Amino acid sequence: MKITLSVVLPAFLSLMLLPSCAQNNNLVIDNVEQATSFIEEGSGKLDRNWWHSFSRNELSQLIEQGLEDNLSLKAKELRLKSSAINAKIAGADLYPTLNLTSNVSSKFDNFAEVNSASFGLSSSWELDLWGGIAANENKAYWNHQEQIAIYRGRATLVAGSISNAWLGLVSEQEKKRVLANQFNRTQAALKVITRRFSMGKVSVTNIWQQQKLLKSIEVLQSKNYADLYTYQQTLALWLGISTNKLMNSELLASPSLPLLPQLPELGLPAKLLKYRPDIEQAFAKIKAGDEHLAVAISNQYPRITLRANYSTTKNSVSDLFDDWTGNLLASLTMPLLDGGERKLVVEQRELELQALLLDYQQVWLAAIASVNQVLINEAQLLKITNNLKQQLDLAKRTEKLTTIKYLNGKSNYLNLLKAQESILSLERQFIDANKKVMMNRVLLYRELSHGDFAKNEQKNTPEINSKENAVNA
Repeated sequence: MKITLSVVLPAFLSLMLLPSCAQNNNLVIDNVEQATSFIEEGSGKLDRNWWHSFSRNELSQLIEQGLEDNLSLKAKELRLKSSAINAKIAGADLYPTLNLTSNVSSKFDNFAEVNSASFGLSSSWELDLWGGIAANENKAYWNHQEQIAIYRGRATLVAGSISNAWLGLVSEQEKKRVLANQFNRTQAALKVITRRFSMGKVSVTNIWQQQKLLKSIEVLQSKNYADLYTYQQTLALWLGISTNKLMNSELLASPSLPLLPQLPELGLPAKLLKYRPDIEQAFAKIKAGDEHLAVAISNQYPRITLRANYSTTKNSVSDLFDDWTGNLLASLTMPLLDGGERKLVVEQRELELQALLLDYQQVWLAAIASVNQVLINEAQLLKITNNLKQQLDLAKRTEKLTTIKYLNGKSNYLNLLKAQESILSLERQFIDANKKVMMNRVLLYRELSHGDFAKNEQKNTPEINSKENAVNA
């Protein structure tokens, strides 16, 4: 057996002994100027699955169903798995490749006669002298982390949208009952006015005004019916099921809106918002951009590739494995003239990285501002709700007294009509105000959520934390 070894460009192999000339990127993320606390602070527990705070089993079941069956979330999950495979593919370049080659030739008119045959193994391996291949693998890893953050953001959106659709549906069901009660009360008052008209005590215009009020309630009932269907359709869309299937579900039979949960304990913004999907996504972009820059830097320096071949070639199959030949080839590729392209690429990616750092700071500032805005909105919405409750109490007392005076002939019908319209309007406004308060709380939970709603308690964020040690924050 004969083995030959040939090495091409032996002088260039001395470059392998040189220390790395590539720049070492020490990424530093400037501290983001943050408020030391939020404008409001609660004492309640912030559940990871925040919808449990509403203490409604039907809502919890709907959200869990949506997180399992939502079609867009399923699609993002598949893309997430695809990005994980991309990260593994990028890491394959760090290892040698090994290929099997085999050839057999024969004459066209006699396939049984073999003229020549060959069999061999070939391998190649690019030495990662400047860390470019490892940087490309790390870039793929952080791209995958970005996809994880996007997936979590979508999961938060699904949970929040289902919550809002359910709250809207429950409020419209409550409004439906209130409108039915208002219709019955207005209709009963119309009968009383009709009897008084038959006795000649009131004008026919009183009947017309009362009938007009009754018709206005019927208009609101029609709108309520349309709004009910809209919320049902929206809920079914986020659940990934048909509207007809949802309408037959027992999960929609909720008597009223839940009580507003206690405001959660928020703590420091830097600690609470650290795992928000948009902040994690911005951080992953920075890390990927840093590795992208490292790849561009490494492309400025020589690349050495080792290639090995071990094969045998004979004119007959019987003698094929009698004699083998092997060779090892080291090849060097060094950029000499490129019109400054590689240098410009490095400069471009440095600028892109600086832009990502600024984006990261902006995301932090926007996140804190969003939470504070929701807290302000909640405080004002609660004031509006309490005010409407007081107005409604006063309107009920006014309507009761005005009715007594009207029946005793001590007040005219316009005063009674005004009192009726006031109480009917305030009842509906109070329901809408309660709905806005609850939806604002959902928005607060969404602003604080990390989006990791996995059934197991093990979170994915520590995987990012292990990489985060490389960053001076």
